[in-house]
Amino acid sequence: MKWGQFNVHLVSDGYLWLDGGAMFGVVPKTLWQRKSIPDEKNRIRLALNCLLIQTPEKNILVDTGCGFKYTDKELEIYQLDHSTDLVQELGKLEIAPGDIDIVINTHYHFDHCGGNTRVKEGEIVPTFHNAIHLVRREEYDEATNPNPRTAATYRSHNWEPVEKKGLLQIVDQEDQVVSGVTLVHTPGHTLGHQSVKLESQGKTLFFIADLCPTTAHISLPWIMGFDLFPLTTLEVREKIYRQAVDEKWLIMFEHDPDIPFGYLSRKDNKYVLDPVSWDE
Repeated sequence: MKWGQFNVHLVSDGYLWLDGGAMFGVVPKTLWQRKSIPDEKNRIRLALNCLLIQTPEKNILVDTGCGFKYTDKELEIYQLDHSTDLVQELGKLEIAPGDIDIVINTHYHFDHCGGNTRVKEGEIVPTFHNAIHLVRREEYDEATNPNPRTAATYRSHNWEPVEKKGLLQIVDQEDQVVSGVTLVHTPGHTLGHQSVKLESQGKTLFFIADLCPTTAHISLPWIMGFDLFPLTTLEVREKIYRQAVDEKWLIMFEHDPDIPFGYLSRKDNKYVLDPVSWDE
């Protein structure tokens, strides 16, 4: 898709299945199952939609999916489906791992940064070996010193090899990565969660990440049980939603398996989505 001066591509790392109750928090199952149909284990299917941004000078990758470093038990629990995978999808665009200049991790949960590293000859090494990897300081601090609740979602092999190679850059503010590509601090899911705003020629694309993981979560109070600071999520969502409506942002949903893009509007005092085909 051409987006102003940039080329942008949805690149998939496949799918995983997570518990529907955890994904919808306090929302009753009788409501959320109308939007996301669970399997016999109460899991719902989630996409791993990453974003490739090609500027005139840089190839920028936003999040890296789950990757492949899992035990057989974990593969069964999460029902990981790599019928598509990130490196192969990039290859279809004639982009090799070494061609990526910048990796932006919205946060360090395994389904967002698992593809940062890979196993090569028995050693875990950076997948994108020429890329600077960006993460917020609050996220790095939590991931490297997790509490008993958060420990299971953070796996150090997803960032330590990157750091050891000198490829990690920790950010403290809403920096502009390159002209037109800005990091936006969107805490709630985690304290250091960030989204990415792409602006060019009067158009804005917003990679919302886990501030709103799927289109089924658009309703303001439909917040994941995984969110560490749900009231912060609510506050930040309201702010971002208002901007998105007023300024006509195109939103990209990282985990929606069916509707990855759409425009928000407000009708009858509720936020609703107008889906957009990826080909548009």
